[in-house]
Parts: sequence; C-alpha cells; structure tokens
Amino acid sequence: MTDAAITLLVLAAVVVLFVSNRFPVELVAIGAALTLYGTGVLTLPQALAGFADPAVLLIAALFVVSEGLDASGVTTWVGQSLVSRGGTERRLLLLTMLLAAGLTALIGLNGSVAALLPMVVVIAMRSAFPPSRLLMPLAFAGSAGGMLLLTGSPVNVVISEAAADAGVGSFGFAEFAIVGIPIVAGTIAIMLFLGGRLIPERVSET
Repeated sequence: MTDAAITLLVLAAVVVLFVSNRFPVELVAIGAALTLYGTGVLTLPQALAGFADPAVLLIAALFVVSEGLDASGVTTWVGQSLVSRGGTERRLLLLTMLLAAGLTALIGLNGSVAALLPMVVVIAMRSAFPPSRLLMPLAFAGSAGGMLLLTGSPVNVVISEAAADAGVGSFGFAEFAIVGIPIVAGTIAIMLFLGGRLIPERVSET
C-alpha cells in the first residue's frame, strides 16, 4: 500500500473518530501522528514537528488565555457591565456582538465563544430576552471577528506562515482588518435591522 493510500485511510479514520466523539480529540490527533510514524509514512522528527510549530504554539496559548479570562472573572465582570448598560434589546445585541467580535480577534473563535456563552445566557435570562436572540448573533459576530486580527483564527496564522514559507512575506498583525472591519460591520447591521425576522425565538424549558 502506498503512503498516499495509508494517509487517506488514517485521515478517514480520524474524521470518523472526531464525528463520533467517543475519544478525546487530542488523543485522536496524537494517535494519527503515531500511526503515520508506525506505518513508515512519517519519520519521527516529522511526526513530532507539529509540537514545535509556531502556529500550533500560538493557538494553544490562545486557549490558555481564554481560560484565564474566564477563571479570573473577567467575563463575569464584562457581563455585569453589559447588563447595566444594555437597556433595550437592540442595544444589548449591539454590545454583545461588538464584544464577541473584539474578543475573537484577540483569542480566536473557540476560546471567545466558550468564555462568552455562559455570560450571554445569563444576560438574556436576566433581561427577559429569549437566549436565541443573543446566541445566534454571538456566533455570527464571533465568526466575523476572526477576520480582524492575525490571532482571530488559526486559519489566519496558518495562511500567514504559508505565505512566509512561499517567500511572499507573512501578513501583518492587523492586516486582515482591511477585509474584517467591513465584514463585522455588515454582520452587525444585518442582525440589528433584519435579526427580528431571521432569528427564531426559542425559550428555555427550564
């Protein structure tokens, strides 16, 4: 069997394991690297190279920062500030989306949503708003905010690194904002003016 066939089979197995969610994702990822090493597709230095890759280290560091924000109470403090300044549903929606986009730009989508999700649910319940009216815009604003800074998405880091390797130069830290700012502004505008018609109202049963 060729190296390409082995790699495709390992990739297919990884996708199945990720979708089934029966094993921790980090165990599956390390297992894939070890499998490729054991079958001779990769050498040992190649199998371990990812752990020293700057993109991987940066992404891991962003997850640590997001957990630190949550554990230190920063997100709770921000949530209380939003409730006190929110007022109308539209104003609260605007502030929530700006916060989601800004935080995502700094620490990435997964970290920001994980930190903001409990806070947004509490804000919605305290303000007597359906949680769905804030949660879906939170996801949309977070996705758009990933285009604001280099740290906004792992894809940005990988692309910048690939551009540097290709000899055309890496991207600047805020260079993505040229495209990201219009995307964030457009996303917020759509939610503010059309969100009432597009977002379903779903009330928690508990």
